[in-house]
Amino acid sequence: MTKTIFDELDYTFVSNDFNITTPAILTLQKSVIKWIADGTPGAIIYGRPRIGKTRAIFYIASVLKAKYGRELPIYVLNSTDHVAKDKYFYSELLKTVGHPEYEKGTVCALKERLINSFINSACSTIYQKIVLFIDEAYHFTEKDFNWLMDIYNNLYLRNIHMTVFLVGSEELKARKQAFIMAKQHQIVGRFMVDECHFHGIQSAKDISICLYNFDNQYNINDKASLIFAKEFFPNAYADGKRLSECSDDIMNEYIDIMKEIGIPTTSEIPMMYFINTIKYCLKTFGKI
Repeated sequence: MTKTIFDELDYTFVSNDFNITTPAILTLQKSVIKWIADGTPGAIIYGRPRIGKTRAIFYIASVLKAKYGRELPIYVLNSTDHVAKDKYFYSELLKTVGHPEYEKGTVCALKERLINSFINSACSTIYQKIVLFIDEAYHFTEKDFNWLMDIYNNLYLRNIHMTVFLVGSEELKARKQAFIMAKQHQIVGRFMVDECHFHGIQSAKDISICLYNFDNQYNINDKASLIFAKEFFPNAYADGKRLSECSDDIMNEYIDIMKEIGIPTTSEIPMMYFINTIKYCLKTFGKI
């Protein structure tokens, strides 16, 4: 069955590859590139749930891959709630780097396999660096950080620099303060040197920048692209109207709803809710 424009839209919106640039993403992207260039060993990226942190790091990872290619190995680990065991730790990281033997052998064998995988991916590159994003990093325990520190040190001895970005809720900020209070400076000094508070949508200007993505060419895959505003509202688009012009109206609607249900009007709008709002409007009021 041939896919319709709506089918493409529906698939695109739920895909991890669907990302629209927001002021928060652009700010974070600038910081990440600077941290990598400066040789920063690690930073925390924190914010409220559902504001788009995971999609942001996938987008930024794709930007880095496009910018540096194979010269900068980039990995994204999705951490989950777990019992801290060294074998589990090394196995999950081996999965992340794509090693087929991520479960076979002893803990020592898994550790050596992981270190060798990192070395092989970085030793022949120009920068001799590795970037590791750890999503939902608040699940990491002190033991996990100690095992990660051991990997970091082993790579450092081989002249390979690892940069670790810890991504998660505001709990990450509290974890950093707790490590400082506990004088765990070896963890903070490696993986929590810098920080970025990631935000959702905070203003009509933010909405306008987001909607710019729908008013202009968007690549839905390697072979096809479309303009969402043109496909769903062809007559209005032909008349020169754009979705980004509706940003004030959309922001006012959100404020009215926040007042109605008792949420402070200064609250951030989670990206998940915003995208669902735009998708609903396109499906309900658009031509398709």
